Amino acid sequence: MDYGTPEHFSYKLELRLDKLPARVSDRTNWSFLLPGIVFGILLFLLGGYELFNGFRDLESGLNELAVSGAAEYKPLVSPVFFDVVFMVVGLGMIAASIASYIRYKKIIFDGKTVFIGWRKVSGKKVIIRENIKNYTGVRFRIEFYQLGFLSKNRYIIELYHKDSQKIIPLYISTSPKNIRKIWEYYARQLGLPALVNTDEGLISREVKNLDKSLKEMAELGYVIDNFDAHEKLPSTVAYVRKKDKIVLKARKIVWDAYNIIAWAAIISAGALIILAALNPQIFLSNLAPAVFYGGCGGMLLIIVCAVFVLFRKEKLVLKKHKIVNTHKYMLFSTKHDEMPKQEIEAIDVTENPQTGRYFVSIISDSKTIEFGAKLPIEDLRWVKRFLIHEVIK
Repeated sequence: MDYGTPEHFSYKLELRLDKLPARVSDRTNWSFLLPGIVFGILLFLLGGYELFNGFRDLESGLNELAVSGAAEYKPLVSPVFFDVVFMVVGLGMIAASIASYIRYKKIIFDGKTVFIGWRKVSGKKVIIRENIKNYTGVRFRIEFYQLGFLSKNRYIIELYHKDSQKIIPLYISTSPKNIRKIWEYYARQLGLPALVNTDEGLISREVKNLDKSLKEMAELGYVIDNFDAHEKLPSTVAYVRKKDKIVLKARKIVWDAYNIIAWAAIISAGALIILAALNPQIFLSNLAPAVFYGGCGGMLLIIVCAVFVLFRKEKLVLKKHKIVNTHKYMLFSTKHDEMPKQEIEAIDVTENPQTGRYFVSIISDSKTIEFGAKLPIEDLRWVKRFLIHEVIK
């Protein structure tokens, strides 16, 4: 479903309304771009060093190993090809990072009118102005982004307009702390309803109900318990009832494009370690032993951690007075977060616009728990109905 989800560039942004006119720039922070720039420079320098015979001395070492009369060693692919590839990839990473910083949106709000100055990577700067009365509400959404092998969340509160070019961010953070209070604050300050994307569409909620618990909303008739205990359990969800708790978890790991890319990186790094282990003399002729063995050990540690992360499963543990979110790894489990049932204010099936997938979000005033990011939407709806039943009963 597409309800207008423009790309915001920041990972930390706040449009303060306590002093007008309010100003903010939506721009990618250097802290997110710096790793790509540094890695790109390293790749470029590595390719350039090799291209200008920095490593070509290895050939003389290989020739010394050749016996008299043996055929001259000829690689299948010229080393120059790999040198150029390294340099091009490095320059591409640097250029992409710089382009990400060049683009930005400058936002000004004077209490009545929103002004948007949109600078793209190329082309003229676009100026947009819109009266606050033409905005529908203040929307809250959660967006996944990939950080290496890890999936992280970006929490976005934005001024929603039917024209996606006029949607502006009010608050962006990678932390869910007090996110519902902040959502409520902006809705009250702007005098607009609170909006959220769910599997049922774009839902509008009265600001006065944002600070009520799910149980209070059920007592007022805003939330209906329509869970059917005789309904068939979804095939993707494992359900275990124990003496003092109920455990919900995904039956199996669902792979996506990010997992495939991660596995390709792991296999490539593993192949490099095997190559180094079988031919250490080639690398030790150019690297100090501490650098060589330290690099191999560090890469091996990263591979092990990445495999653990890729095989991680989420679990929801429902106890008498709280819901606990745990992460189960191959050899152990960790408690990721927990939330008292009396503090839960909403349970929704929420869309991630970047992937088109849905997940269950359990929201309180101060935090958010996400579950089942790769499960089918119908199974997530069953989880939602079940959780609502358990919280308000």
